[in-house]
Amino acid sequence: MKTYSEKEGTKPFDWFKVLNKSFIDWVELSELSSSWVTCACGNQCSIIPRNKEGEPIDLKLFQLGVDFHSAILNHNNYNALLILEEIESRSDELIKEISCESK
Repeated sequence: MKTYSEKEGTKPFDWFKVLNKSFIDWVELSELSSSWVTCACGNQCSIIPRNKEGEPIDLKLFQLGVDFHSAILNHNNYNALLILEEIESRSDELIKEISCESK
């Protein structure tokens, strides 16, 4: 399955890899995390329902995306990684729900 980023014509971004580096370009990450296409939520599966701006319709996933961007703005890679794990977990839940509904 394609990520939302790929569906929108953008190369996926490995947030885990970048946030685990010893040097982090916070300016670049702030720019990437400010867009729903390139943020951590954008690197999740494209079947997750979104509005026309790319925001996840699921309120929990939406809030996690906002929290992730805030962690990036605060240069807090520890919290960003924890939130990223929550984003992946919530995305998995949504994908399973969608898959079950389509059967």
